[in-house]
Amino acid sequence: MKSVRLQFKRKFDDQYSLTLQNNLSIQDFQWMLGLFNQAAHLRPPPGPSSFWIGSLVSFWISIVLLFYLLWLQFHHIYLVAALLPTFIILVMLHLMWLHRYKCIKFEENILEICSRLNATENIRGIHFRFIKNNVEVTPFRINSSLSTFNKAAARYTVVIEFDDRFIALKNQQRRTSFSSATLIDSDETISMPKTTYKFDEKRNDDNLHDMFHSDDNEKGYIC
Repeated sequence: MKSVRLQFKRKFDDQYSLTLQNNLSIQDFQWMLGLFNQAAHLRPPPGPSSFWIGSLVSFWISIVLLFYLLWLQFHHIYLVAALLPTFIILVMLHLMWLHRYKCIKFEENILEICSRLNATENIRGIHFRFIKNNVEVTPFRINSSLSTFNKAAARYTVVIEFDDRFIALKNQQRRTSFSSATLIDSDETISMPKTTYKFDEKRNDDNLHDMFHSDDNEKGYIC
């Protein structure tokens, strides 16, 4: 079974390879990749963890500075002691939820496209799989995975697999069709005659009448 791996780097790799040449046309390949890249553009993945960690630290610093200014203004120590940790935790939970939400939406959309393409392309021996960090993505894994900032950025890949049995059958059908067409072209056709005999009843009666009269004359002459 042959396969082609399309890595995701802001968009899925749309380079047409030689492996696809005998299995998938350029037009079909571009159309399918357009579906994946459009979904990735509308619902992009969360991006590298460094971006989210940097955003979290920036929010924490901003909150600390804000509460420091409030303490200088009102001189209420309980304001800082009670509300500052609460805001820090809420900001962290919100960013974790946003990171997981973007990740789930991206994976669900790409997996849905793979499922729809498989429903129509499996008949041609073409199968699509969605891979995340060398593990196939399934609805169960999407809902059960935890989103954290301490992991490296996920590596997404779309794998297009081609079943050799369907490809061999398709090539056999092409050879059979070509042989049949060649055999038909080589057969000699029966030509219609240029002239045909047309039966004329009146003319035939006249000929019979002349023939009988001629016979009577000959008999009379002999006698």
